[in-house]
Amino acid sequence: MEENKKWVACWSAAPVKGGIHIGPLHLNNGLLHSTARTVLKPTLKGEKIRLTFSNRYSKKPLTISACSVATVTNLKKHETDTPVTVTFSGKEEVTIPAGEDITSDEISFATESLKEIAVNIFVKSAVMRTKGLYGSDTWLSFGNQTKNKKFTPMWHLILKTNIAVLQTNPFLTRVDTLADGNAYAIVIAGDSTMANETPFLLAERLKRMGRENVAVIQQAIAGNRIGENGKGIIANLYGEAFLSRFDKDIAKCPGVKKVIFKEGINDVIHPHSLTVGGTPITADEVIDRTKKAIKKCREQGWEIYVSRKTPFKGFGKLLPGIRDFTWKQEIQDVVDAMDRWIAESDEHDGQITTDYLRDEKDRETLKAELTSDFIHYNVNGQRMFVENIPEEYL
Repeated sequence: MEENKKWVACWSAAPVKGGIHIGPLHLNNGLLHSTARTVLKPTLKGEKIRLTFSNRYSKKPLTISACSVATVTNLKKHETDTPVTVTFSGKEEVTIPAGEDITSDEISFATESLKEIAVNIFVKSAVMRTKGLYGSDTWLSFGNQTKNKKFTPMWHLILKTNIAVLQTNPFLTRVDTLADGNAYAIVIAGDSTMANETPFLLAERLKRMGRENVAVIQQAIAGNRIGENGKGIIANLYGEAFLSRFDKDIAKCPGVKKVIFKEGINDVIHPHSLTVGGTPITADEVIDRTKKAIKKCREQGWEIYVSRKTPFKGFGKLLPGIRDFTWKQEIQDVVDAMDRWIAESDEHDGQITTDYLRDEKDRETLKAELTSDFIHYNVNGQRMFVENIPEEYL
């Protein structure tokens, strides 16, 4: 490694198990002689990169026959500069064993903060059992287009739901860049209230502040819980519990210094949902889970800043067209107890208040102009959250 340089994660996506799983029925998206082009925005300047791909949730090996990376020159026309070949132990083709991840060789390829790049992979036959769902845009096409500057898209892998925009990204889980020695990354670890544009909005804020040595990476999953894996009819898309996935994904991101943590509300409200279910938990139980999450970050030597909880009165739909949750005071009481602990605790490095998001007439409700469903932030709410993170936490 070059002197006074270090590897820092500049983009990431927490992997989840792909497909639709209803009892014994498993419906998965297959790729056949196809190129997937994933467009993403690194959040840090660097001079080399390396890519990590995951085959974690498959029972079969995954072969990537060709891979390349290129700087996007015209996003709407799917045009890039000349692609740079990505290799694995010096070879263009790589087979990832079932249940494992692999990281590429380091590639001479410069990144700029928030400047789009395209990662192209060609597979002859594969099933998208492992995928990320946030923070990128992926298009599919036939044949090997990894060396083409002009990409001809056939399908756009995107699904808009009431809780999140799912931007399916097959296999790619992290991009690292070789950056200056004083660079570091901030992890956004959370649920659907963070599985959105929040990391990029924070990167924009840091850039305005002249803090271009700080990357912001996404490790939020819609529906995620601290202490339990996803449950219900789309359990796989909610991901593994934070405490389970921490060592597999978050702890492996190089260059991390700080974590912004916003989880716990799903631990409380999901058991009361008709499409998720489970055993309701107490305030002490969710606080204990939060303490365990803090301990994991502490063991890495990281700072952790914990967000207060989002108002959720009026929210009722986890899936489009299905009203499966009803606000009740006893559920609110558990969330309020958790919120008071966050405000008063000295076990974390600082709290991030969300009081400014609350409706003045009903403090248990989000301001109407900041949400579309009474729990998730629209882009105005996301921007307000980002702008109110204390500067000393960044």
